[in-house]
Amino acid sequence: MNSEEKIEKKKRKNIIIYIIYKIFAYDLLFFYAISMIFLNNYKGLSFAQIVFADSFFPFFKVVFQIPATLFIEKYGKRTGLIVGNLSLIICILFILGCNSLIILLLANIMSSIGYSLKNSCESNILYDSLPPSDNKQKIFSKIDGRSSALFYAFDSLSSILSGFLYTINPYTPMVLSLVCCIVAFLLSYQFTDVPEDISNVNEEHYKPKSTSAGLKHYIRNLKNAFKFIFSSGRLKSLIFYNAFFMSLLYLTISYRRSMLSEIKLNSKTVGIIFAVLGIFTAISAAKSVEFNKKFGNRTLTNFGIYYIISIFISSIVIVLQLPINLIIPVVLIMYAIQFIIKGPYQTLIKQYLSSFSQGNNMRIKIMSASNLIEGAVTGIVTLIGSILLNFTDTAHASIGLAIVSLIIIIIILHYMKSRVGLQPEQYPKNDIYFKEVK
Repeated sequence: MNSEEKIEKKKRKNIIIYIIYKIFAYDLLFFYAISMIFLNNYKGLSFAQIVFADSFFPFFKVVFQIPATLFIEKYGKRTGLIVGNLSLIICILFILGCNSLIILLLANIMSSIGYSLKNSCESNILYDSLPPSDNKQKIFSKIDGRSSALFYAFDSLSSILSGFLYTINPYTPMVLSLVCCIVAFLLSYQFTDVPEDISNVNEEHYKPKSTSAGLKHYIRNLKNAFKFIFSSGRLKSLIFYNAFFMSLLYLTISYRRSMLSEIKLNSKTVGIIFAVLGIFTAISAAKSVEFNKKFGNRTLTNFGIYYIISIFISSIVIVLQLPINLIIPVVLIMYAIQFIIKGPYQTLIKQYLSSFSQGNNMRIKIMSASNLIEGAVTGIVTLIGSILLNFTDTAHASIGLAIVSLIIIIIILHYMKSRVGLQPEQYPKNDIYFKEVK
């Protein structure tokens, strides 16, 4: 077996492992359905403190983005995944022993280190392992979407179990979340770093770089990425839309948990709710390609507008103090819309950002710059969201969030109108080609 055949075999193995790995590693299983109740009722932290600590996660991700990228460049994507998943194990251990805001902040630091490494490695390992093809983007979306769907199906099951297990022992769901992180950590060892183009394998790529050389290389890459982004109307549109939309996704995770607790739903009910919502996400994630075909150039427009409207409606029914037997169905329908949108969004935005990029190196540069912008915007939005909870309840804060978000997204969509969704030949050259920064 020659070297090319060996690399192809490793690539096929990576794809199979990726599908299994993502079930345990995409996000924290057994965690989110009861984390707010666990930290509030059992650990004694207020909703405002929990959301405040959560708001530092994206800021920490910005801080750790450069060290994480340097680490990956020096030691490879496989090692990056191993250390990233180890960081999440430590994060859960901090949650288990949490008795103050400081410990919760330390947990968020470890989580941010983990996801800074994982987000830069996971999709790129899959993309590098796919065979060259004109349909590589669609193949990536199909595999990534279906593996996401498997995760959301398991997440639904874990949500039901965590709600019931919490009533028996509040620590049990957290311990199971820890076990899943350990499984993801062990699966990380099964990946292999492979070149995207096996016909042009550069052995220098696999030689460790010195820290100073790596930092200079990273800064030059980042300059290239930002130069390309700000000269490309298409990339500017996509990256700023993504930064804003991801900030909404992240803040509403905390707001949903807080709102369900404020309307006095118990852990069993919350677990069942998130389980059902997870099924919607699983189905929609598996249909990422179909969503893109159906909505075409209006996919991001529809996602943004419907998501914001659902935030407003789910909040206004609580503020108006409608009967509880009307509030709960309306809130659940609006949450279902949010979860359906969340399913395909992250797969499709990765596809859009990778389209027309000039090979693996340019794709990594774009993703790295995008992560920095996303982290900064998400941190600011979430911090504002946490401050609002010191003055009002979650429902009123959500209404304010929805109104401001609608204004912002209309401005972004207006800017995107003539810059996104064209055929490759319709874009200006500076949307696709760039000059290296020396």
